[in-house]
Amino acid sequence: MKPGVYRILIVTSLTALTGLLVLQVYWFVNAFAIQERQFDTNVNVALRSVADRLLKEGKEFSVRVEPVQKRESNTYFVSMNRQIEYNLLDSLIRAEFKKHDLFGAFTLAIYDHGNNALLWGNFYKQGALTEGDAACLGREHTTARTDFAVTFPGKRADIAGSLNLWIITAAVFLLVLIVFAYMVINLSKQKRLAEVKNDFINNMTHELQTPITNIAMASEVLKTAMLRDARKAQHYAGIIHEENQRLRFHVEQVLQTAQMERSGVHLQKKKIDIHQLIETVIHNFEMRLQARHGSINTNLLASQSSLVGDPFHLSNLLYNLLDNADKYSPAEPEITITTHDRESGILISVADKGAGMKHDVQRYIFDKFYRAATGNLHDVKGFGLGLTYVLQIAKAHNGSVTVDSAENRGSRFDVFLKYA
Repeated sequence: MKPGVYRILIVTSLTALTGLLVLQVYWFVNAFAIQERQFDTNVNVALRSVADRLLKEGKEFSVRVEPVQKRESNTYFVSMNRQIEYNLLDSLIRAEFKKHDLFGAFTLAIYDHGNNALLWGNFYKQGALTEGDAACLGREHTTARTDFAVTFPGKRADIAGSLNLWIITAAVFLLVLIVFAYMVINLSKQKRLAEVKNDFINNMTHELQTPITNIAMASEVLKTAMLRDARKAQHYAGIIHEENQRLRFHVEQVLQTAQMERSGVHLQKKKIDIHQLIETVIHNFEMRLQARHGSINTNLLASQSSLVGDPFHLSNLLYNLLDNADKYSPAEPEITITTHDRESGILISVADKGAGMKHDVQRYIFDKFYRAATGNLHDVKGFGLGLTYVLQIAKAHNGSVTVDSAENRGSRFDVFLKYA
């Protein structure tokens, strides 16, 4: 599948699922609002019926029932301005609420109509409309003119409880969306890994093919030609040796990376002089730079250069940084190695004046197989393993690697290594 089509399918699917989730939420909010309005209507009808029954009990058939006032979102107030028998109000409330399917917990309060003082109150737990006698039986009645109010403390929870099917459906759909998103992310990673693997195979094939071809040609010349000129013979022998070393370096890179992934980095640490190690690596690398008229400058400023580390892996670390600086210097490479003292270790900087990198590229350069700037073009050699190896070895020595780079202004890699 083409990348463009794949992205369109993913975006379309995610948009559709997100839209359905938003629609679910919208439906739930509307269903909750409808249920709340129905609840308010049922409470209003029940309390007006209670008020009407109280008036009829008082032989006041011509008096109009006052509208129920909604004082709070869950509090309903009925203005009676009459003496109310507690036990009668209790029984009427129970009967009307049961009739209108209002089984949630509520509090009933009676207030003095004149000063709004609370005269009596009772809490009815959920489902208690038919349980026991009224709590007010035997209580001395007041002669004051009173009103009453009903409050439902768990109103929203009760309404939400009646929408369990909606909630379960939304939760299941959200779970499906999360699983789908996880699968999409995982598939995207797998797709990217497959692309990286293909790029790696292509790069490896190209990188190995070049030295093999050169070795074959030089060997053929040495085998078939009568080279009386010792210089020419030495030249072709040198080509074979150099290309063989190149092959060996590539193979070692791949094998070392595979070994580190499989069993981690196994270091053989001992006390070394990092300045001597740097000089040795430079000496071995300078022959390569001479062909491009390049140079390596050193500013070994660290006063304490002894540390405990693996000389083999640290040599390879430095070689990879020099190799990286050389490859990404389009003209005559100019590389500078500097060392500085730090509180608990030494800082090694490898700087070049090459192509540099964009800021958004720098976060990927330590990823395995990633090749900055040139992508799959082969003007820059390598598998994209060098900087991954550098980071792994630095971490194995309890150190770190950072990069400071700007496009067309070169790069500087800073490697911090602890003394022990």
